[in-house]
Amino acid sequence: MAEVPFTFNQRTYRFQCEEHDAARLTDIVDYLSSKLDAIVREHGAIGDERLILMAALMVTDELFDARADVDELLEGSSPAARSAAIRSIRDETGDEADEDHEDEDLEPVRRRAKG
Repeated sequence: MAEVPFTFNQRTYRFQCEEHDAARLTDIVDYLSSKLDAIVREHGAIGDERLILMAALMVTDELFDARADVDELLEGSSPAARSAAIRSIRDETGDEADEDHEDEDLEPVRRRAKG
């Protein structure tokens, strides 16, 4: 097991994960830390609960924007662009490609993008 530290408001929390997940968890912790730091710079000391809630809302807003972008890409693009998007998502997720049935594969891709 790997351990990834996360310091928030001068307190350090330690999260355990599988070794192969440590780099990704570190990236996630760094990203969240940058959001929390930005909120503190903009609003000052507002309390831990409110700070965490604001960061959660910011990250969720980004997620919704990304989902809308994926939907727009899949719906409003040419077949070649859709194929490229599907291949890109498959590369990131490790899914197997089936070139003969890419149109049928759009629905699972959309479901994954929408969470």
